[in-house]
Amino acid sequence: MATPTKTSAATKTWSSRAVSRLVEPGNWAECVLCEEIVKFRARERRTQVICNVYVDNKWDRVEHYHPDCYKAADEPYGEPAD
Repeated sequence: MATPTKTSAATKTWSSRAVSRLVEPGNWAECVLCEEIVKFRARERRTQVICNVYVDNKWDRVEHYHPDCYKAADEPYGEPAD
């Protein structure tokens, strides 16, 4: 009979982060700061900042920002990654 082996499970610490993404057609997200819709426009390549927010090492919510609004909020989740 085989003896079970012990493995150490590394605990991952999750932290809130921000990414910059193109606004996709059909997007219906509200900017957290100005409370206006982050809109898709076919002739403009608009971007948005999407933030995964973790509280007590657990995913809590997603926040959307216009890029200017995110800067006005002093980049609460750090500089957005591409």
